[in-house]
Amino acid sequence: MGKRILIILNSLKIGGGAERIATELGSALNKKEYEISFLTFYDLKPKYEYLGKEICLNEKVKNNLLLDMIKTVKRAKKINEICKKNNIDTVISFLFTQNLPTILSKVVFGNNSKIIISVRNNPIKNESFVFNQIMKRTYPKADKLIVQTRRIKEILSKKYSIDNSVVIPNMFDLDKSRDLSRKKISKVHEDMFNEDFIFITIGSLTEQKAQWYLIRSFKSISQHNSNVKLIILGDGPLREKLINLTKKLNIEDKVFFLGEVENVFPYLRKSDCFVFSSLYEGFPNVITEALSQNLPVISTDCVSGPREILCPELGFNENVEYPYEGEYGILTKPFEDKMIFKTIDEKNLSKGEKLFAKCLVELMKNEKLRERYLNNSKRVKDFKKEKIIKKWMNLINNTKYV
Repeated sequence: MGKRILIILNSLKIGGGAERIATELGSALNKKEYEISFLTFYDLKPKYEYLGKEICLNEKVKNNLLLDMIKTVKRAKKINEICKKNNIDTVISFLFTQNLPTILSKVVFGNNSKIIISVRNNPIKNESFVFNQIMKRTYPKADKLIVQTRRIKEILSKKYSIDNSVVIPNMFDLDKSRDLSRKKISKVHEDMFNEDFIFITIGSLTEQKAQWYLIRSFKSISQHNSNVKLIILGDGPLREKLINLTKKLNIEDKVFFLGEVENVFPYLRKSDCFVFSSLYEGFPNVITEALSQNLPVISTDCVSGPREILCPELGFNENVEYPYEGEYGILTKPFEDKMIFKTIDEKNLSKGEKLFAKCLVELMKNEKLRERYLNNSKRVKDFKKEKIIKKWMNLINNTKYV
């Protein structure tokens, strides 16, 4: 076997984006003759399939600040012990809760392994003084920090003075997505995909994803277009509020909340347009999933992710006029960072919502515009597994980092 790699995660539980990417990365590296171990804090099921072995600390899930601080130090000590016992060459952690003990295993306990940590969302949205200080003081001590977009790399450098970051996007298996798209939709949902024009979105029902803006924008077009639907895949704490909003807007017969779906690709294949309303992002995998099915995409130009995926021809700080019809999708004005669960009569559509609604109508009625994005899957080839794994191997082997 080649170098020994320890990948650190909260768990291997199905549902988490970081968990999925980590198990895919570890399994791919395993096939390249690296010896892969996954260190997990919690033994949660069901688990993603993976190649390698799991070392689980079997911790109990408890939310207590003091206990979390003590737990972080204990984790750091344990990481160092595991690295020494297993002769680990490189440690890779994926989220903040794993990044901190991983760095402390080096700084406090003398871990000699190469330390690679990750930032997988937009840190600028976290205004916690403690969080900011921890990042500024600890993240530069890692050997490398993985980010998924150039915009996040810039934010870390300017706001946190962190200059050890390397851009490696998430990998995507286009062949696998095509195979999955051929599977059948759940019988419960089959009738929804009829002759209507289907807009679809995927994401957790949280403040970050801002589906209330999408629903309000959709209301303004659905009242003039009877043969149109909005399908929402995902679940989260705002589910009831969003459902109630559709009822207040009298569009509960046009907006469908299907919850979490194990295989989203048949749903994407049967839809007509993917829509995305996020306030901020890291690297939104759902956009590449939509592109893999050759769907037109309409997305807010939020920080960061959509622009670099859909419009690689643009600089990430370049000014544009909205809507911007890019090479692989349409960017529209970012929404304000506020929650609105009111009808259009109670609260008029904002400029951003009006522009988003205008994009929906144009895409729905303009066949030539839809045809322009019929070959979107070619963009996904830029994130193909072989290409991204090579970047990781170069990083691990101390060769070229990009």
